[in-house]
This record gives sequence, structure tokens and C-alpha cells, in this order.
Amino acid sequence: MVKIPSKKKIFTITLVALMIVNIITAILIFTDIQIIESPKTEIEIKVSEITEDALILEVQMKMYNPNSFEISIEDFKVVSKTNDGGKISELNIDGGKISSDRTKTFTVNEKVKFKEKSDFKILNNKITGKIGVNFLGFIKKTIPIELTVITSVEEIINNIDIPDIDLEFKFDELTDEGLEFTAVINVYNPNNIGIIINELTLNAINDLNEKVGSFKITGGEIKPNNQSFFTSSGVLLYRFIDTEELILNLSGNASIKIAGMNKSISLSTEMTVFLPDIKEFIFQNENMKFYIPVQFKLTLKGISATVGFKFYNPSNITLVTRNITCSLYRVDGEEKSLLGVEPMESCIIDPRKEVCVKSQMLIPYIKYLRLGDWRLVPDWIVLTIESDFAIAGTRQVFPISLNAYVNPNLFQNKTFSE
Repeated sequence: MVKIPSKKKIFTITLVALMIVNIITAILIFTDIQIIESPKTEIEIKVSEITEDALILEVQMKMYNPNSFEISIEDFKVVSKTNDGGKISELNIDGGKISSDRTKTFTVNEKVKFKEKSDFKILNNKITGKIGVNFLGFIKKTIPIELTVITSVEEIINNIDIPDIDLEFKFDELTDEGLEFTAVINVYNPNNIGIIINELTLNAINDLNEKVGSFKITGGEIKPNNQSFFTSSGVLLYRFIDTEELILNLSGNASIKIAGMNKSISLSTEMTVFLPDIKEFIFQNENMKFYIPVQFKLTLKGISATVGFKFYNPSNITLVTRNITCSLYRVDGEEKSLLGVEPMESCIIDPRKEVCVKSQMLIPYIKYLRLGDWRLVPDWIVLTIESDFAIAGTRQVFPISLNAYVNPNLFQNKTFSE
């Protein structure tokens, strides 16, 4: 007769068997996790934004689990120190689980304020944490991880955006020194960091590559994402008159001082300016006035002509007359005959002043009669004044030629026709 085990014994045997199976399974699993592969980890620590007093530090950790089982990310943190060893930040990365053959990204940001006398050029970032595997609720294996990532803040400063520059140029007034002008420089700072514009230099170059004007512009501070205007004035030397256009070359530099770092930025811009008609500045809508008084007198040797050249300078600059000549003609019908030529002295005409120069000319009677085919009275006496006007101190001239027609016949009313 076979004895049937009691239910109690069957339960006990089953329980023992299950425990043995679990232990064997756990031993096999434990043996498997001894060869756990470290997750493939990519860590990027960068400065996502920088201002005058702080920076935004962004940490991005991407992990891929190459194992056949799930892993957990635990106790991860990032400690950032300046180049001189000062601790500036400690970031905790929230953990989580990564399934087999899966990738997960962890991101965290923190605002870090600059500290005085700290070297922020390089940030040393130490990342620590653990990779864990948990089986059956009581078998757990952890792998410690420690990484160091270097972040260059100086590189970000070196890649700062160059300010935008607009240059406006306006001519003002002509003086004895040259043509005065005003320059307005508009500088826009597109960065989140304030910049300082140092002294700027504006050079005016003519088409012969000669510098005809140069002056300094005092700079100043420009706030982040803002603009500033810098205005100054100068004088173009009179060498500019010989050209039709000028090249204006603006150069200088800006500087950034932040967190113990200094960055210099070269600034330059160029524009072409077409020069106005210089006569507009000389006469200023007021005409230069000329008078040619002449007086004839009969002498024993011939006809004595006293010629005057009187002119008024309406400008604010000093003018000079050069190469003045006085020519006297007689006109008989279609014939125009030269009676004589005399030079006149050069002179200086001060602004808003009137000057008169004189010259005398003696015309022998024989010459006077012979050139008119022995006619005593010609149809016309023509007086011609030719001269070069110049701005004092320059070689630039404005030639002029003036004619005065005198009717020598007092008893005839003649109308001149060329």
C-alpha cells in the first residue's frame, strides 16, 4: 500500500524547490551582471549665455545602455570650479532608468554669477555618479563613474559679435584752414555684454591716396543690445579740392572686460563721399562783385590809361588774386586790335572786404592810329581783366576773365553786339 504524502509535506517540498531554482537563477544572473558593460556616455557642458554679471551653464548628458538588462542612473552631480580652483557651481542630475539598448538624455541648467578676482577663463567640471543594476529586489550591483570636462569661457568671449557701425558725414563751413565737417558714428552692440569703444580715428583720403584730414573721436560705453552715437568735427585740408570724392576710413577698437578677462575687438568701416562744389561754400549765395574803373588821358607821348580792378570778397575765407593782367583793345567794325598789356600786382582779399588794384598803360599815338587804319575814334574800347583767384595757402585757382566795353564816341548812341 503506497503512502500518499500529506498536503503539508507537498507544500514544503515545492517551496524548497522554488527557492533552489531562485537561488540558481540568481547565481546565474549575478554571474551575468559581473560582466555589465558601462553605458556609452556623451557629456557636453557649455556656456549657453553670458551677461555682464553671470553665465548660464548647461549640462547635457546622453547615455546609451548596451546591456541586455535595465540600468539605473543614480546620484549624478556636476561640480564646476574656476581655473584657480574656486567652486562656483554644484548641479544635481535627476536620475532615472534606461532600458536595454536604449538612449536617454539628461539636461540641467544653472545660472552662475561671476566672482571678483576669480579666473573664469577655463571651467573644470567634475561629474560623479553611479550606474546600478537591481535584480529580484535584493541583488544589486553599482558601478561608480567619474569624468572631467573642460569648458572654455574665454573661447566664447573671443567669438563675441563685432559691433555694427554706421557713419554719417556732413560738410559745414569753409574756413582759412579748410572745409569744416561733422561726423556722426552710430555703433550698435549686438551682444549681451556691454562693450567700451576706445578712441576712434577718422582719416579722409583723396583719390591720390593723400591724407587730407584726420581727427580723433572719443568713445564711450555701449550697453548690451543697445546703440550709442559719437559725434566729432574736423577740417579737410585744401588738398581735397583737387579730387571729386573722398574715402573716409574709420578705425579703432572696442574692449570687453568681464570676469577677469579682457577682449579687444578691432573696428573699421569705410565710405565714399562725393565733394560739393567748393564755390557754394565760398560765395554762400552771394556774388563776388567786380568793378573796372578806367580813365584815359592824352599826354605828349600818347594815350595814358589808368585801369582799376576793384572786387569784393563775400566769403568767410581769405582769397588771393594772382597773375592779373590788363589788356586794352580797340574795335573797328569786325577788327579787334590789341593796344597794350600790363600786369597788375597780386593781392590778398580778406573776408567781407573790398580791394582795388591799379595799373597804368601808355599807348603811343602812332600805334593807336595805325591799328585802326588811321581812324581817330574806334567803335569800341575793350578792357579785359584776366586773373586767377585762389584760397589763401592753396594752389587751387579759379580763373576769371572780365570785359568792359567803352563807347569812345560821345555823340553816338551805340548798342554793343558781339
